[in-house]
Amino acid sequence: MAELNYRLNNNNGFSLLELIISVAILSIGITIILQALAFSSRMAGLSCDITDAVFLAEDKIQELEFKAKQGSVEEGLISDRNGKFDWEYGITLDPNLDPALKLYKLNLKVNWQKLGRKEELNLNTYLSKK
Repeated sequence: MAELNYRLNNNNGFSLLELIISVAILSIGITIILQALAFSSRMAGLSCDITDAVFLAEDKIQELEFKAKQGSVEEGLISDRNGKFDWEYGITLDPNLDPALKLYKLNLKVNWQKLGRKEELNLNTYLSKK
C-alpha cells in the first residue's frame, strides 16, 4: 500500500495578526505623509504672502524715492489698504545725521492676516532728497 505523506504547510498566507500590524504601519505612514503635505501647503501659502508683501513694500519705496527726488515728500505717518494687506509708513528727517545730507528715515510696515494670525513685515531705510 502506498503511504501518503501529507504535511500541513503554514507558510502559504498571512495570519490575521500580521495583516493587522501591516495595516497599522501603513496607516501611520499615510497620516505622517498627509500632515507633511498640509504643512508644506501652509508654508507655501505664507511664502506667497511674504513675496506679495515684499513687492508691495518695494513699490511703496520706489514711489517715495520718486517723490523725494521731486522734493514732494510729506513727513508724518501715512497708512492705507491694498487688497488683504494693510500698510503704513512714517517719514521723518533724521536729526542725528548732518542736515546738509537731507536724509529721510523711512519706516514701512506691511500687515496681513494668515490663518487667524497677524503677519507683519517691517522695513527701515533712508531716502535721499538729492
